[in-house]
Parts: sequence; C-alpha cells; structure tokens
Amino acid sequence: MVKFLHTADWQMGMKALHTGEKAKDVRFKRFETAKRIVEEAKAANVDFVLLAGDTFEDNTVDEVVVKRTVDILNQFDPIPVYIIPGNHDPFVPGSIWDRDIWKQIGSHVSLLTEAVEYCHSDDVVIYPCPLTQKKSGLDPTLWIPKRTEEDPRIRIGLAHGSLDIISEDANFPIPLDRPEQSDLDYLALGDWHSYYAVQNAVYSGTMEPTGFGEKNSGNVLIVEIKTANSVPKIDVRRINALTWIDISPDIQDSADLAVFESELKKLDPLSSKLLKITPILEECSDIVAFQQLETIRSDLLEKSFFLDWDDPIIQPMVGDAHLPEGILSRMDEVLADILEGKIPTGPGKEFAICDNTTVSRARQILHRLAGGRLS
Repeated sequence: MVKFLHTADWQMGMKALHTGEKAKDVRFKRFETAKRIVEEAKAANVDFVLLAGDTFEDNTVDEVVVKRTVDILNQFDPIPVYIIPGNHDPFVPGSIWDRDIWKQIGSHVSLLTEAVEYCHSDDVVIYPCPLTQKKSGLDPTLWIPKRTEEDPRIRIGLAHGSLDIISEDANFPIPLDRPEQSDLDYLALGDWHSYYAVQNAVYSGTMEPTGFGEKNSGNVLIVEIKTANSVPKIDVRRINALTWIDISPDIQDSADLAVFESELKKLDPLSSKLLKITPILEECSDIVAFQQLETIRSDLLEKSFFLDWDDPIIQPMVGDAHLPEGILSRMDEVLADILEGKIPTGPGKEFAICDNTTVSRARQILHRLAGGRLS
C-alpha cells in the first residue's frame, strides 16, 4: 500500500493585480497555506508528496519568493517531495530551477526534469511528465509505457496539462483515458485550478483560489492505493485561507435587501472573504432600498478581506408615463443641490443628511433610470 499527498498550482509569486491594494496580502496567504500543507502531510503520515507543476507563477519571480518557497519545501523533510515543472515555470535555460537559491533545496526534494521512469520504492514507480515550454499541442504523457505482465508495482503518472474534455484547443492536451492506455493506477494532474476526478485521472486543484469563478479549488488530496489495479481512495482536504465569492443579488425592495443581508451573515468571518458583488436593480425604484444598499456596501468594504462592488445592473426605463411629469428632472436638481452644499426645499430635503458619496451614487443611478434623458 502507498499513501501520498497530491497538490499542484501553488503559483508562488502570483501578482494578483486584480485585488488592488490587497495583492501583497493575497500573495502572502499562499505561503501560509503552503505551510499548512506541510502540516497535513506530516499529520497524515504520507509516504511522499507530489507537486504537479506550476510551483511558481513564472520564471521571473523575485529571489525572495524562491527563497521562501524553498524554505517551506525543506520543512517537508524527511518526507520525499517530487516536483515537475509546469507551463508557468517550464524547465528551460535560465529558469528558476537554475538559480543558486534553488540549489539550497534539501535532498528529500526531487525535481523531475526527464521523462523517465522513477522508482520511489520496490513497490511504487512514478512517471513524470515535465514541461519544457509554455505552450504546446503535444500530449506530455504520450511517452508513458504500458505495464508489462511481470510488473506488480503501483504505477503513478505525474503531469501538467488539459484533459481533452476541458477544451478542444487545449494546452498540453492529455487524453481522458491516459490511465487506461498506460495502465496507470493514478494520474496526478496539475493545471486546472479545481478538484476534478475522472476515474484515475485527477486534478488536485490549486491550494488557494486565484480568482472569482473557480469552483471547488483550495484543496489538497490524500491518496491511498492498496495494490496495483485497485481503486484509489481519495480524501479531499480543504486547505485554503481565503475564499472568493461572487454574488449578484436581485434587489427590488427592502425585503430583498433583508434576504441579501441574511446571506452575507452566513459568510462570517468576512475577514477571510474576497467578495464580488453585482447588485441587480432592474425592478427597484425604492430610494430607501438604494440607501440601505449603500450602507451594506460601506460595511462590507470595512469588514471583508477584499470587495469588488460592481455598479448596479439597471435597465433604462422606456418611458416615465407612470411617474409624475418631470419628477426625474426635479429629483436630479435636488441631488445636484445637495452635492453643492445646498439644502433643498420640498420632499427631497431629508436626503441632505446623506454623505456626498451616497448622493453621488444615487444621482448616477437616477441617470441610468432615466435612460440618458437627463443632461
């Protein structure tokens, strides 16, 4: 029997520019999570660790990133760690793998740079598929030989690429039935950022999500294989420190806002959440609801790890026959007066207590509702 930890796509040094001022913190969290992977491996008493490509964001990351990664990988000692270069950090002249700082890696870490059979033990053999370029239409696993009749060993492929069910124009395409074609008991894959398993072909996904829309990422896998030709037992372990959440609440009135707030409370603690909020206000004409929504936005901006708040999705009104004639123009004048520091007379004066940010956003929404008919 063999037990190992499968991980991939650490992408150390990821710029995370889409998170603005939080980019540095996002990068730092990846190091924290990598340390937890060390703890998981030791707690599970695995025989070895597989890192299936894209350890680094690219071959130009700075020396500090490489040093911190080397320090973490060295903490796996005495557990063997097997790494292949991926398409982000391919094995090319002048790559990270040639740097002096990488040479500080411990003897328990093996960078597998050749497509040759590697014997972990008498009972387990690994078939690495290192990448030597960023893009290719060739299958990196094509070289893996079939099992000979007299071979009772557990056979594990280690590759980085795209199973052919994911995209017709795949980078480093890998046939879905590669485990069957090459008699592999397990094919440890990297490249796709979500956990995904098709029989013995398995993506661990990235340890930390890299953006909104990634489903079921932030895991490592503890895999057990009893004997050759037996079904692997896969234990998915949630490891991520940060969670990326995309929400598009449909708001028509204050009742909908209450539901939205209830959903947000389920996300606590917000300090570990990156939120992308896109309110849909197609049917909303409640000015109080707009004010409440702005309060929610301000609260999330303060409490969440990161907030990307899109402008509300509003359909322009075709006509305003159902509104008193000129009401939109008069409301626009009221909001303009408030922004100039004036206290308007009439029904709009209660909004003078609102801060200018709220008033400005309300005026933007009003112009959208009017379909561009206000100057």
